[in-house]
Amino acid sequence: MSMNASERFRRFLAGEPVDRSPAIEWAPWWGLTVDRWHTEGLPAECTSVDDIQGFFGLDRCLQSGASYRTKDTPWASAHGLGVMEDEEDWEKIRKTMFPPVETVMSDHHFAWLEETRARGNTLHFFTVDGFFWYPRTLFGIENHLYSFYDYPELYKQMCDEYADWLIGVFRYVFSRFRFDFMSFAEDMSYNSGPMISKATFDEFLAPFYKKVIPVIHEYGIPVFIDSDGDITLAVDWYAETGADGMFPLERQAGVDVATYLDKQPDMAFIGHFDKMCMKFGEEAMRKEFERILPSMQRGKVIVSVDHQTPPDVSIENYRTYVALLHEYTEKITHAAGDVISPCPVFQ
Repeated sequence: MSMNASERFRRFLAGEPVDRSPAIEWAPWWGLTVDRWHTEGLPAECTSVDDIQGFFGLDRCLQSGASYRTKDTPWASAHGLGVMEDEEDWEKIRKTMFPPVETVMSDHHFAWLEETRARGNTLHFFTVDGFFWYPRTLFGIENHLYSFYDYPELYKQMCDEYADWLIGVFRYVFSRFRFDFMSFAEDMSYNSGPMISKATFDEFLAPFYKKVIPVIHEYGIPVFIDSDGDITLAVDWYAETGADGMFPLERQAGVDVATYLDKQPDMAFIGHFDKMCMKFGEEAMRKEFERILPSMQRGKVIVSVDHQTPPDVSIENYRTYVALLHEYTEKITHAAGDVISPCPVFQ
């Protein structure tokens, strides 16, 4: 049984028989990592994610996205700072935001999506900012956390207008190209768990996810939440909004995908391979694959480096990682008769 990357991914999440599980890197490498590999045998012309994934023999996994910004939307002067504080600032900035949906992706890009999909070995995912990340880029990190208390109605207004714009984007883009999955960039959790309470999540984020996720599901596209850190609590919160999965499951935050499969058996998970072991060679990497294998065999885990391969990993060790990735993904076939709960979008 042989299948292309899109068919394999869809069937895998639907709990149907597959020839193997996907072998992808959704967030591949630091720039410094690629610089190192160029001194160790990576061809100089291999600079794009597409080219490098192909060089190593991975299933391609390529990202597209849409931004609420236009060329006139101000940027913060430094990371973590904001460009607004109150309602008056918002009224000025919003006039520069939310470009016409038909301009968020060019005809040239749609043609590229079709060309690369036709190769058969390529997944495509679509990314937008989530309802935690998006206000943070405008308020700045500190003021964003205060905004739940200082400007609650403004926060909701900002998210409501953004949700309406996103629905227009989704209907335009997904009517022209069916992405394999999509992600909301969120990063609401760090190493000690969520940065807000469940009550705050339910009031300020959940209503807007519940507004937009059903629209995405109309097109048969599964929704993943991208949050670093410890998502042990947040995984339940996002499940309640209709999300189909989460990534990257950073091992250094102490997460355990087996726990998440127990808590949310309908959800899928990408990542979880501890990048910190890769520099130690095959034995350490095989041990890490063996740790995750029982969860892989439950049918909803797509193993990937848990968040960008760092520059202490040599090209030789990365080749070993990819070889092991193929070895272990080929152990996962979803034989006919296996009882695997499909993601809700496929039910």
